[in-house]
Amino acid sequence: MSVLSVQAVAKRFGERLVFSDVSFRLAHGDRVGLVGPNGVGKTTLLRIGAGLESADAGNVALARGTRIGFMEQEVLTHATGTVEEHARGAAAHLRELEGEMRELEPRLGGGDQELLERYSEVQHQFEHAGGYDFEATVGRVLGGLGLDALRDRQVATLSGGERTRLGLARLLLDDPDILLLDEPTNHLDVAALEWLERFLIEKNETILVSSHDRWFLDRVTGRTLSFEKNTIVEYRGGYSSYARQRAEREAATEKAAGRQAIEIERTEEFIRRYGAGQRSKEARGRGKKLARVVRIEAPERAQQHGWKLEAAHLAGDTVVQTTPLAVGYGEPLLRTGTLRVGRDARIAVVGPNGAGKTTLVRTLVGDLSALDGYVQSAPTARVAFLAQAQLELTGDDTVLDAMKLTSGMTDAEARDHLARFLFRGEDVFKSVGVLSGGERSRLALARLAARHANLLVLDEPTNHLDLLAREQLETVLQAFEGALLFVSHDRYFIDKLATEIWPIEHGVLKRFEGNWSGLQRLRASGQELPMPQFEDSAAAGGTAKGISLEPRVPRTRPAAEAARAGKGAASERSPKPGQDPRLAATSKRRASAVRRVSGLRALEARISAMELQLRQLSEKVGQIAQSGNYMETRRVGEEYASLERDLRTLYDEWAKESEKSE
Repeated sequence: MSVLSVQAVAKRFGERLVFSDVSFRLAHGDRVGLVGPNGVGKTTLLRIGAGLESADAGNVALARGTRIGFMEQEVLTHATGTVEEHARGAAAHLRELEGEMRELEPRLGGGDQELLERYSEVQHQFEHAGGYDFEATVGRVLGGLGLDALRDRQVATLSGGERTRLGLARLLLDDPDILLLDEPTNHLDVAALEWLERFLIEKNETILVSSHDRWFLDRVTGRTLSFEKNTIVEYRGGYSSYARQRAEREAATEKAAGRQAIEIERTEEFIRRYGAGQRSKEARGRGKKLARVVRIEAPERAQQHGWKLEAAHLAGDTVVQTTPLAVGYGEPLLRTGTLRVGRDARIAVVGPNGAGKTTLVRTLVGDLSALDGYVQSAPTARVAFLAQAQLELTGDDTVLDAMKLTSGMTDAEARDHLARFLFRGEDVFKSVGVLSGGERSRLALARLAARHANLLVLDEPTNHLDLLAREQLETVLQAFEGALLFVSHDRYFIDKLATEIWPIEHGVLKRFEGNWSGLQRLRASGQELPMPQFEDSAAAGGTAKGISLEPRVPRTRPAAEAARAGKGAASERSPKPGQDPRLAATSKRRASAVRRVSGLRALEARISAMELQLRQLSEKVGQIAQSGNYMETRRVGEEYASLERDLRTLYDEWAKESEKSE
């Protein structure tokens, strides 16, 4: 029996037809996915199903007594009270059911069959909604969605992501008969996603869900409604099954349309040739048949991008390597063992929200200094970093200006490049501040492609991308010949691209060779990933703790002033206990060469030459930093720091020679 029936529904916004002739049914226990590109009307259809918006044609029917719960993408804009108080507001429905049970109980002794059936029905609803263990359910839902630590927070102080999770928690606790969910997986980390999947399956909820999370759809849904040509087409199974069936259907349709087109062309040629001759009667007959033929429409092809990512040359097999690291802001947020990113690496960083994933990748690209340990890059490493928020893509700059600013392209070159990312015609003159999330992501990727990097570092690259855009991004990244390091909650994306996973567990980064499916099999077997070693066994005589390899701002001082400070500088000549042995060795070699120089004039000449080198390196650091090549900036910065230490040694030697001459 259907609990929700949608029949021939249509919707217009002004002159624009959003969709028409949309029909489907939901029976109790159905879990159905709703998919399609951004802007086709998924949210509008859910709102019509929930009774929050009217259709222009068709009708929506609900089974009697059916309660609908609808979750929008933007929720709790006017909610008050604490997180726990808002969650417990779901108990109002339970109190109503409990009150009805108490009212019926004294009247059950009369044997009225209708009363007995009603009491049984209410009791079943009370039990199904968790009425007998509501306290435990509140704890389970808040804990599962990562809200347990926020129980006493005022709803008004929550972030957008926290509000979305609280709205979902309240909806689950309300226990409606049908859940209509619009992108419920937004703002959920992997642990919360897996918990939600288990909850929905165990509770046997009736669901219609719009989502771009393909792994979630595969796990939760058993049917898929796909928006195609302004209407709905139904497929069996979750997302993967739907994608396979749709590809097969489109291939068959395209083949049939091609055959029909050839046959139509032959018939039309026959009619043209024999329309006025001896076979004119036959030609007219064929013409009548042709007029009755139902034309097979070729499948609607999505707008295709024409972009790719070209990798810069890398000398060697390693792009980035580290000692054991502690990363964070003031206090360590995350600790790692030694890390290595190879030239063909495909590494996914996963973990709970707030675990330090973004902090780690910002440390690896040089945006942040490690609290402990250091990061070293290959001399030919070229890194392109795609930040999650894309905060640089705001303001009044046009798409074209934003592209030219980052790439140095001419107008014509930038427009040609942007066209491959589907910014065509007047689109290039849009202000970046008014771009949708998907358009902003495409522009960020266009800027990324202009960098010609050999290491791509991507922080949540699938955010705001619809299913087609995600699949296109996957295709491009699979063809990229450089290294790839990315942070993501998109398990389908991880499974398709990653050959190594760095999971963060309780403040520690671990490593797993394989994709997401392999990691899930390992966890299902009860095995734990090994703990990393926090000591750098490769550092003979000590670790590299405490050494910062960030480029420093040069400080130019006259030789005489430096000489006066020589005594203080002498304490800096020796490497620190945890200094990189390679830098220490370089410094020692240079220092010994310095000591072989005798005489004040020779020392002064050497100091002048080294000060010139420092000024030149300082300019080089600025130029490279402007280009955005974080790893090259770090490498030149290391060279600068080493040269500066050697210059201090020369100042000290000059001071000693001066004392002798006096």
